[in-house]
Amino acid sequence: MSALTEPPSAAATDDFVAALAGLAPDGPVAALRAFRAEATRYTQGSHDALFSNDVADLTLRERLHAAWYAALLSRCERTAQAYRERLLALGAETEAGADATSAALDAIARHRTGPATTVETVVKTDQRLAAILVHTEALVLHPAETGKSALAALQAAGLTTGAIVALAQLVAFVTYQVRVIAALRALEARA
Repeated sequence: MSALTEPPSAAATDDFVAALAGLAPDGPVAALRAFRAEATRYTQGSHDALFSNDVADLTLRERLHAAWYAALLSRCERTAQAYRERLLALGAETEAGADATSAALDAIARHRTGPATTVETVVKTDQRLAAILVHTEALVLHPAETGKSALAALQAAGLTTGAIVALAQLVAFVTYQVRVIAALRALEARA
């Protein structure tokens, strides 16, 4: 084996990004990524940490909503769909059910193409989730508008400083994840 095709042994076994990019496991892009095994491992590790049960003050449901919305706003349908499926699975475990979750997600997605509505007017029954999605939208589309008043709105909705930091980290990570997936898909298409 040449040095370029011999993958390091530390390659990630559970690779969310590779799955969403549609990488062939034995393809040249996967082999190229294997030489950056630490980057792959840290990316997957960040994903796992952000969606673990160890994140205080921001529920998994809230984190999945923010991740789905950030991917949707970034126009990465495949990533948005992956987070949507996780939300639906989580919704199936609740009293409201997956159908209610699906209807809510569809309403939120339609607001982006509909008349001048805000995500806040669509998510009327959960002020905290509405604030999270409004902030997610601002972070993705208008980051300069996320100053003191935006932080005060999150605090007024009941988010702690830790939850606000976790939300910002999550949105930054998902937008990074979207860019990595796009780059890998482009490389895979040319391989």
